[in-house]
Amino acid sequence: MGKSLSEKLNEVGLKIPHILFPKEGINLTKFACIATDQYTQDLSYWERVKKFVGDEPSTYNLIYPEAYLERDLISSGNNFEDVLNKKIASINENMDKYLSSGIYEDIGECFIFVERKARTVNRRGLIVAIDLEKYDYNEGAKSLIRATERTVKERLVVRKQIREKASLDIPHILVLINDPDDKLFKKVESIKFSTFFRMTGESKNDILYDFDLMEDSGYIKGYRIADKNDIEELADILLDLKNNSNDGMLYAVGDGNHSLASAKDIYEKTGRGRFALVELVNIHDDGLAFYPIHRLLINVDRKDFISKTGVDPDNPPPLQDLQKILDDYGCKIDYIHGKEECINLGKKEGNIAITYDKFSYETLFDDVIKHGSLCRKSFSMGEAKDKRFYLEAQKII
Repeated sequence: MGKSLSEKLNEVGLKIPHILFPKEGINLTKFACIATDQYTQDLSYWERVKKFVGDEPSTYNLIYPEAYLERDLISSGNNFEDVLNKKIASINENMDKYLSSGIYEDIGECFIFVERKARTVNRRGLIVAIDLEKYDYNEGAKSLIRATERTVKERLVVRKQIREKASLDIPHILVLINDPDDKLFKKVESIKFSTFFRMTGESKNDILYDFDLMEDSGYIKGYRIADKNDIEELADILLDLKNNSNDGMLYAVGDGNHSLASAKDIYEKTGRGRFALVELVNIHDDGLAFYPIHRLLINVDRKDFISKTGVDPDNPPPLQDLQKILDDYGCKIDYIHGKEECINLGKKEGNIAITYDKFSYETLFDDVIKHGSLCRKSFSMGEAKDKRFYLEAQKII
């Protein structure tokens, strides 16, 4: 007897999630909000989002943008813990309210095929739930799912505090698969395509959403994939990729390493949320753009920095070497996704911008296997506006 669908999914570390989606009539352009770790030095972006959303339902009310986190840390001083606790309580209360009032509705068990068109990307993704028991973010891990960057424990603290009592899991995590022949997404495309040629009966793969994203971030379209035969074909492809993978590594966390690490820690602490929502993306997708993440040094004397490190900010050493130098130097660093944004911020007195032109993604899986992980914030996929927006959700149980 062959393996069941659940057995196949278990082998590739997946589960079909119960997807929660905003009820009909909600303005999705206002509801979907960009990842919380974007525009960390641009409060004006988040203030525009706040004004645009107004009093309408939005995932903006379910997150703590890091730009505000840093501002609150500075402005509240010794009262920061109180400010933080109130903010986290508000986020968790809003999640509960969005569930109890029906703002989020359960649309059943399904994967979602995502087409994201933005300024610099035309990305395809598949929303699934991955098994945190098959994920290890520690260096040298031999797990099915591995981190691509070193985890900084300090960056988990607030994320874990929010996650511990959260009722909703809302993904901004992009997880990479190494599929050079694009087998998975060719199959996903054929599933989508066949939808439009079914002559009778109800479509089993519905167009779930199609709308413009806020702040000139392009548009997004999602297709519901609920048919178990379709999902089993996808599971078979992933099984084949696993069987042919190097060192048993099927997935590499692309964006959201620290968010997934926080989910892992909270699952181990509480037993809640074993399966986390993520978007799978093929590292070889033609629409997937890899960029280095730039370094903004804050409150640093340029002459002192150059004298003590020997680093020319305009001609820096390779990023993996630079990060070690910066760690030894001990300055405050912000990690900026947009090169132009970093350069502009570097013009402020006391700031130094260190930027890179490209990141070579072709050897990423091999590099993670060989080195354990890259330095934190080595790369991003797409510019800031191209990042994943919070939209779909699942209950944390």
